[in-house]
Formats: sequence, C-alpha cells, structure tokens
Amino acid sequence: MKNSRIAVCTAIAAAFMLGTPAFAKDHGDKDMEKAQKHADKEERKAEKREHKEEIRQGQYFNDNHRQQVHGYYAEHYGGRKGCPPGLAKKQNGCMPPGQARKWDVGQPLPRNVVVYSVPQPVLTYLPAAPAGYRYQRVGGDLVLVRNNDRVVVDIMLNIF
Repeated sequence: MKNSRIAVCTAIAAAFMLGTPAFAKDHGDKDMEKAQKHADKEERKAEKREHKEEIRQGQYFNDNHRQQVHGYYAEHYGGRKGCPPGLAKKQNGCMPPGQARKWDVGQPLPRNVVVYSVPQPVLTYLPAAPAGYRYQRVGGDLVLVRNNDRVVVDIMLNIF
C-alpha cells in the first residue's frame, strides 16, 4: 500500500514537473508579446517625432518646388490675366489695397482672408502635404497651413 502511494505521488510530481515548462513558456510568450508591443509603440513614437521634425517653419519648400510652381502659374496665369492693370503692377497677387499680405510664417491666417484651393497639377510638383496640413493659395502666395489652427508653416511668395 505504501509503495502504491509513493508511486502515485511520484507520478503526480512527474506530471507536475513536466507541465511546469509549458506554463513557463506561456508566461514567456506573453512577456515577449508585451515587449514586442512596447517596441512597436516606441517605433511609432519615433516616426512621429521624425515626421514632426520634417515640418520646420519656413523650411518646407525648396528651390525646385518654387521653380516648378512659378513655371505652372506663369504658363497658366501669365501676364496677370484677369487682374486690373493697377493691381498687376504691384506684384501682390491682385490683392486690393489694405488686403495685401497680412500673413506670415508662424502666424495664423486672418479669418477674413480669402483662401483658394491649389490646382491638382501644382500639387504634383509638391511633396504630399503632411497629415494635419494642407496647401492653399492666399493672394499671390502658396502657403502650407496647419489644419487645426490655420498657422502658416511655410510660404512661397509671389507665385504669379
């Protein structure tokens, strides 16, 4: 009888010992999953920081962008078509007196300033607007504006 009890206890202990690594492995898998999720989260944060660094005020447009945009507007709107002669010579994008350029990098666009969409061909010359930003034409300037507060991030002056 005593031998059978010992045999049963030995069998139970052996089963427990064999089952223990499986439990440890499951726990290890969960730790690995947690570590992977944390690493993924840190990578996304790093990408966001890197993306934010790209959008520095006054440094988004480069000379190539300016040249291509000026070329498009010169071809399609050259000679200030539709602009009265008095305003055309002022080189301010046909803005009437008192309306000329009330915006600057780092400042929000005034609420009373009329903004225009940018034609699709012009958008092909520019890098895609970052998430939360958009391109707009204001007077004779092309601006990159932050959507939530209308702050001007960069300006391409006198595109006409």
